[in-house]
Formats: sequence, C-alpha cells, structure tokens
Amino acid sequence: MNTPPNSYKEDDVLAKFFHALAGDDIKALQSMHIPRSEVFYVRQKYFQDTGEWVSTDKMERCMYLEGLLEARDVHQPNTKRDWE
Repeated sequence: MNTPPNSYKEDDVLAKFFHALAGDDIKALQSMHIPRSEVFYVRQKYFQDTGEWVSTDKMERCMYLEGLLEARDVHQPNTKRDWE
C-alpha cells in the first residue's frame, strides 16, 4: 500500500495561505482557492480504501463531476483535466 506523500506543491494550501498572510500579499489571498473540507476527508478515505493518493484538485474535480460539489466550490470547474 502506498503512503501519502508529505506534501504535493499544489496541495499545500495551508502553507500557501500563511505565506501570503505573512507577506501581506492581499492579491494572493484573494485569488487563493481553498477546497471545501469534504474534499480532504473524502480524499483521505479514498486513500485508506485504495492505497492510491490523489491530488486535492483531482478529488475535488471528481466530486464535482459526480454532482457532490457545485461549480462555485471548485477551482476552474469548466476546465477539463488531462486525466479525464
């Protein structure tokens, strides 16, 4: 079974948030996309059940395509991903 990586660059939401906050970067804070908490919980459960670790973007996108999230909750909801 695979173990989750320490962090993916695109998944390190908390570090990005604090970096922007510490740098007083208002534009970065306003443009940040922070996934809903459900995305992190479902991703963790998916990992526990399958042993496959996926990015938050992929999990969020899958949840959106399944109708579990609304477009306003998803980063670039109309952009098709290369894995689709």
